[in-house]
Amino acid sequence: MNSNNLDLLITDYISSDIEEDDNQFYSSKLAILDTIGCIIEASNHENVLQFASKNNLSLNFKNPFKNLSVNESYENISWYLTVLTRWFDYNDTFLAKEWAHPSDNFGSIYSYFYKNKNYKFNDFTNALTKAYELQGSLCLGTSLNKLGYDHVFYVKLASGSVFSYLVNNGDTNAVRRTVNNILLDGPSLRAYRHFPNVGKRKSWAAADASRRGIELAIISSYKDEIYESVQNENKWGFESSFLDNSKIEFGKDLNNWVIQNILFKVLFPAEFHGQSAVEAAIELSEEFNKNINKFEKVNIYTHEPAMRIISNKEVLKNASDRDHSMEYMVAAALLYGELKYEMYEESFEGFENINNLRKKIFVSEQPQFTKDYYEFSKRYISNSIEIVYNDNSTSEKITIENPIGHPSRREEAIPLLKDKFLRNVESLFNTEKAIEIWDKIINLEKDDDLNKFFNILNEDE
Repeated sequence: MNSNNLDLLITDYISSDIEEDDNQFYSSKLAILDTIGCIIEASNHENVLQFASKNNLSLNFKNPFKNLSVNESYENISWYLTVLTRWFDYNDTFLAKEWAHPSDNFGSIYSYFYKNKNYKFNDFTNALTKAYELQGSLCLGTSLNKLGYDHVFYVKLASGSVFSYLVNNGDTNAVRRTVNNILLDGPSLRAYRHFPNVGKRKSWAAADASRRGIELAIISSYKDEIYESVQNENKWGFESSFLDNSKIEFGKDLNNWVIQNILFKVLFPAEFHGQSAVEAAIELSEEFNKNINKFEKVNIYTHEPAMRIISNKEVLKNASDRDHSMEYMVAAALLYGELKYEMYEESFEGFENINNLRKKIFVSEQPQFTKDYYEFSKRYISNSIEIVYNDNSTSEKITIENPIGHPSRREEAIPLLKDKFLRNVESLFNTEKAIEIWDKIINLEKDDDLNKFFNILNEDE
């Protein structure tokens, strides 16, 4: 879809009804459940919880949802929930020309409905679907990362515009003003996602974007101008200033496709371009450890985006660096047959073993994998791994086209997604209660009062 009228396209989509098919609704509930699990798990870490609260929220309850108050601002609620959603890089993902975590929009949508509860459950799921669709379709259309900008700009656009429609009671001019003000605001640099500047900002950047999108939506409630040419004005416009005169555009018609095709991290917290590599490494782990004395090196064959974002053999300064190093992730999986978040920390007892092994792992591009990555009908995230021994023999080359969280393996993934949810939620509730919460949310109907959903989340721990 090509257009020089992003504000009009977004406004038209948000103000229209989407196709509410059963798969869209079910996919929305899966996305919500996965996000809830990520939020609860992150809230168990005191430093993360304190950062998320910005010392504004009263943290009287272990259940992070019970700490919210309707008197809290939209911006603070969104910040709080989005920090918790995103902190450990274990939430859902969408990969295309640009990369995204669509559940980064959950906090902004939740903030509106939490303070305005006179709705049905499918009002919530439809708003979330629209935010997912906007962000993912922008990712399909225009790359920001190749120009040095961060993907969370699309969170600002998606969250801000959907929130604007809600908070401004369907005022389409307010939505247009919001979109144009977000374009004027511009994107942030993504330097903090790459060596040598990787840091914790990547864990709160989406929260900052969602908060700012809400702020601009509220500002745009007032009768400000609609900046008609801010997108494509020749000298001062968004495209000329930020995109080197290329276009910001949607890669597909807008409906409900993205939320049905997100990528779930169901097995391990690893940057998604490397998920299939970790899966392949786990398959080879037993052979690797049996033959570790004659091991010489490991070859990884991957796609160009992985080469650009997560192939890193430089000094890794922190956990944020390590969960974006394919070499480190694969080394951990080969040695231990699994990958857990604590393996990224220097305090992990096998840290030095992992760090030494990664220096013997070599990554190269497989052109066919790159082609399959960008082809819309495939959208593969392929990786191959082989072990090379000092007698010039090699292991079987394990190739995985799509990790288990890919939509092509959805049925296989759902039981594992539920297991992940239970692991996360069992940090707060007992197993029986965690299962009950999953069942209650997965069985919600479109016409259920939205308060029913909020009451589930506010149950006593």
